[in-house]
Amino acid sequence: MRPRRGMIEPAFLQQLALTMKKSESQQRAGDGRRRGDGLRWHRAVLAGAAALAIDAPRAADEPPYPDAFEVCTSCHSYQQNEPLLEGPPLWGVVGRRVASVDGYEYSAALRAIGGSWDRARLDQFLSNPKAFCASDENGDGGVRNAAERAEVLEFLERLAPQTPVAAADE
Repeated sequence: MRPRRGMIEPAFLQQLALTMKKSESQQRAGDGRRRGDGLRWHRAVLAGAAALAIDAPRAADEPPYPDAFEVCTSCHSYQQNEPLLEGPPLWGVVGRRVASVDGYEYSAALRAIGGSWDRARLDQFLSNPKAFCASDENGDGGVRNAAERAEVLEFLERLAPQTPVAAADE
């Protein structure tokens, strides 16, 4: 399991901005440095911090996910209240009705399946998305390895709201 790539903590950015402001006021006060030296240094620090953030953990409370789930994160968000990506969000997918996320356009074939996503149905889908739904637009081939798929399914089961989602149309 590994943490998802992340962002810089907001408190760090606020502190860096405050430091930059102090540097600018020191330059105006005539502290003997050449105008712009401090500002260039702080810009370089900010650029370096942004570069480091690419591989930093996103948040302490974000759960690590199995390696096989990495490919899913390129199209699907998986944390509560994250914006929609190319694919529907995976937060609360277990127990959710198939093709039911507002703001996402599903294929007619996937909408016609009906029912809810449970572990068995997700296992069938992840093993071969194209066989599960012939017109599925999932660009990935699923998770063929059964052990890796089991890890992904266990992870998806943990991404659930505190209260169960009602499963309609079963």
